[in-house]
Amino acid sequence: SRLSFLVQDRLHLLVSEVKRRTSDVKETLLKEAEEEEIASVGKPLERQSSLSSLIGIDHEVEELDAKGQQRQKISLLRRTVDPNSRWHMAWLCLQTIAFLYNAIVIPLRCSYPYQTKQNLVTWLFFDYLFDIIYTLDIFVWKPRKQFMMGGMPINSIQATMKTYFVSRDFKIDLLSMIPTDLCYIWLGPFPILRINRLLHFKAFGQLFDMLDNSFSSPYAIRVARTLSYMIYIIHVNSCVYYVLSALQAFGQIAYKHNGKYYLNKWVYNNQGNSYIRCFYFTAAVATSTGNNPAPTNVIEYIYMTFSWMMGVFVFALLLGQIRDIVSNANRNKEEYRRKMDAALYECERLRLSPELTARVRSWFIYTWEQHKTLDEKRLIEKLPLKLQTDLALSVHYSTLSKVQLFQDCERALLRDLVLKLRAVIFLPGDMVCMKGDVGKEMYIVNSGWLQVVGGDYNEKVFAELGQGKVFGEISLLSIGGNNRRTASIRAKGYVTLFALSKEDLQDVIKYYPQAQAILKKKAAEMLKKDKKAEDSSAATAKNMEETCKLTVAPEPKMLKVVAQILPEQSETTQILKKALEDRRPSTFLRPEGEDLSEYSDLSDISDIEDEEEKERRKEE
Repeated sequence: SRLSFLVQDRLHLLVSEVKRRTSDVKETLLKEAEEEEIASVGKPLERQSSLSSLIGIDHEVEELDAKGQQRQKISLLRRTVDPNSRWHMAWLCLQTIAFLYNAIVIPLRCSYPYQTKQNLVTWLFFDYLFDIIYTLDIFVWKPRKQFMMGGMPINSIQATMKTYFVSRDFKIDLLSMIPTDLCYIWLGPFPILRINRLLHFKAFGQLFDMLDNSFSSPYAIRVARTLSYMIYIIHVNSCVYYVLSALQAFGQIAYKHNGKYYLNKWVYNNQGNSYIRCFYFTAAVATSTGNNPAPTNVIEYIYMTFSWMMGVFVFALLLGQIRDIVSNANRNKEEYRRKMDAALYECERLRLSPELTARVRSWFIYTWEQHKTLDEKRLIEKLPLKLQTDLALSVHYSTLSKVQLFQDCERALLRDLVLKLRAVIFLPGDMVCMKGDVGKEMYIVNSGWLQVVGGDYNEKVFAELGQGKVFGEISLLSIGGNNRRTASIRAKGYVTLFALSKEDLQDVIKYYPQAQAILKKKAAEMLKKDKKAEDSSAATAKNMEETCKLTVAPEPKMLKVVAQILPEQSETTQILKKALEDRRPSTFLRPEGEDLSEYSDLSDISDIEDEEEKERRKEE
């Protein structure tokens, strides 16, 4: 009945209104959530601090709740330390400096005469300064260091302290801080008594691991780490060589060989800079380079044997690690060269033209220079889907949201679409699409310039498209069967485009029926608007054609009358008839409705008069 029809219509209107309000509320909540997230990300995480505040012993900080209200003040001593923060990296740098001081100076002072009574106070000052840094690390910093448990970061100060104080690291750190310096009272200031300070070596490895993870190209960090091992081994070996030389009076004690006495040239002769010369000798022995003097006693033979074995095994291992690091650094480039060589070999095997082969080479070179890889998706395909989405959103979301067709769509739809975008590179002169082709993809210009061309040979340039421009979006939905390209587009130079295919759009949009209806409606409106613009352009062109159209001038009547009046046998009459027979109608532009026959007659009379004047001059 009519009443039931009206009720049903009212219910449909009510349901549609509820859906609209629900969608608006949802969009508002999502927008507020994103704004809060952006605001939280935009806030400064940490402020600049002095060294005392860095280790957490003198300042207090104020924390704010979600509404910006001031909470109770929390002492930095009660705050945990993020092991991935820049402050932790700075603290590891300080710890590494303290460790390197002890690792280098202890063997140096034990062997070379660099510690004297005059500078003893200076050495002790630096010793105890770095001991204070060790103590702060053990009892202030590490007990507040966060750790992971069950996939969750543990931020409780009680939990971090309990975990560290029962760990193996705490026991090793305590051994490194045993006050063996007290033995100075009875034995004297021998630096070898501080050898336990070298147990605090984990900071060195942690710093290099953190630097390795912080840089996009960490190969230099890895090479530096391996070289530091080699240099330290040579440093310690040079200290041993100096001690052996000092025990033999720096070569002043002669040795007997075959009944004759000789000066010992194997040891250091106490000439020049002792450290540099001993370091050079041990480096030459370890690397088996140079003409090394022959040893003269058992101790020297043992030392040389140990040095050669160290050079053969340890240095070979370290140099092999450097070779692996360098080869890994160039792995992507070698793979790119291998693929390019294979492609060029295939072009040569198929006997392709040199021009086409050159274009293939240009594509490989440009792709490598711009992206440093030939397949970007392979680099991130092993990442979690959520992380892949975040990476794609950071690159493509702002560009895709500017496309007129997708401006009113849900954010969830745009998030799914950005994963479908793929980069396409075109070389100079490549045709991106031809007029009349079936449109299967939408393109977004990422870099470079495109030309909208026309004409029989695409010689006319109508417009240029730069970064951020979009074309081909209407053909994705095929509204009204309009999936043909309406213009030809050519790459002006090297161009990188982001392409979205029709199949990918259909795979995503089938899960968003409401967005599908919105897209079809908007595409129909855009198509209708474009059709109106085309009709308007056609009408303007037609008016211009009617205003300025070609008109054929009529045959001059006065010329005919003159030809009839003159005698037929006269020479002038024959010239006039011949001119009338050979004459082609002249064309010129004239306004519509205006008769210009009289002007053409006058022009024809002037032409005849000119001909008669020429004939008269010939006869004369």
